[in-house]
Amino acid sequence: MDRPIHVVGGGIAGLVAAITAAEAGAPVVVHEASGRAGGRALGGTERAGVNLGPHVVFTDGALVRWLRSHHIDVGLRGPVVRGVRVLDDSGSHLPLVESARLAATLPPQRAPVDDSFRAWAEQAFGPTRAALMCRLAGLFTFHDDPGALSARFVWDRFRRTFLGADRVRWVAGGWSTLVDALIERALARGARIDLDDRLTPGTLPEGPTIVATKLSAAARLLERRLDWPGTRTALLDVVTAPGGNWPSIVADVRADLATCCMIERETAVEPGLLGHDRYELFQAHLGVGPGIAFDPAVARIEDALDRAVDGWRERVVWRRGHLLVDSTGAVDPPGTTWRDRPGIDQGDDRFVAGDAVAAPGLLSEVAVNSAVRATHMALEARRRQVFAPGWPSVDLSPERRLAVLAAALPGASLESVELRGGSDRGREIEPVDETGPGYLLGVRAGVVRGTAVTPSPDGSRVTTLAWVRWPEPVARPLNRLYSTLRASVFGSSAWRYALGRRRFR
Repeated sequence: MDRPIHVVGGGIAGLVAAITAAEAGAPVVVHEASGRAGGRALGGTERAGVNLGPHVVFTDGALVRWLRSHHIDVGLRGPVVRGVRVLDDSGSHLPLVESARLAATLPPQRAPVDDSFRAWAEQAFGPTRAALMCRLAGLFTFHDDPGALSARFVWDRFRRTFLGADRVRWVAGGWSTLVDALIERALARGARIDLDDRLTPGTLPEGPTIVATKLSAAARLLERRLDWPGTRTALLDVVTAPGGNWPSIVADVRADLATCCMIERETAVEPGLLGHDRYELFQAHLGVGPGIAFDPAVARIEDALDRAVDGWRERVVWRRGHLLVDSTGAVDPPGTTWRDRPGIDQGDDRFVAGDAVAAPGLLSEVAVNSAVRATHMALEARRRQVFAPGWPSVDLSPERRLAVLAAALPGASLESVELRGGSDRGREIEPVDETGPGYLLGVRAGVVRGTAVTPSPDGSRVTTLAWVRWPEPVARPLNRLYSTLRASVFGSSAWRYALGRRRFR
């Protein structure tokens, strides 16, 4: 191959990077250390349809949007509302009381970066409600004490998970079907996937290279320190013969936990997941602290199953357990945001991608956003090698795209404002999806409005465009006034950008 881009690791991040680079016209070689691409998404078992613990995606997130924009067809299934139970110290019941308590979290609020979620939630919602919120946050953080994490980190994800439950989806057939679709597309676009190809620091190839592995593996390969706080998570997967009227989801929030033990009956969402309807699949996870061993952690999950799933033990036909360390994505301590994690650009045309690097999003969205960003950097590095030094970039930044559009619209105004990192305003922007053009564009009341948010070393830069279809002598001062106010106030459209509520155009 002529000056290929190398991708180390064939998991979700590596395959997304390979496809993105190949579709941009670059030769691509994927180096996968095992005998099959897919990484953790394969589930580590020969039993089809069984993920490595519970997995969901969000329709407003980077993974689903990227799949749709690339026309990669992967079936998604919506949540099952019936059969949801909460297990507390009084027993298993419908989540009526909990839903009533959480009603107070509906109005939007800004949580601070520097405070813990527990301290902020107690002040904002009271101790009883805060304790419930901290435990429920274990559903999406996989952490043994989510209340100790940054309030901003947990609150943004809490609202996406519980207030956007209609956007939660399960991958039909398990994540192995997603892996198969990504491999098929990568090969169809000309990428080469070398299996059983374990690289070392001495065999790392020359040229732009994307290391899409766990952070610890990337650190060993690049021979530098790359670390960030993660989690220890106990998993228990159980296949049983059919039972009675079993719940579809159980959230164990008993007082002995600072987190939540989550149990999903995957066959409630997809009855034919295991190839026929004769068996049920339960998958559970529980965040555990550094001093908790595997056996006590699994025993605690089994206790939750005993209390919520009557008669499961007598019907077990297959089971397995795991203790995952730093394998469920990054978590941000107080005083940090996703921008403080290990950077994607590691210098010398080496780039890292994965679910624990400096990219926004929730769980797999971090891997996809970082993979796309790393690929754009690698493509730029390749252009510098193939063409003369100083050759212009093919890619335009979001704010440059708005500038091009403003130049094409007579009388349009373009304004920018810097939001410094010294305040929460400069750190509050966490876009869900960075795989698209990166700007919002819409028309309301005859006004064309655009917003782009660009990370900067000291915070963020918000660029706004405004254009009114009026005669230019009237429209120009109105456009300038509108875009100036929009940028300085950092209005609602930029906040919706941060939450990913609207689609990129």
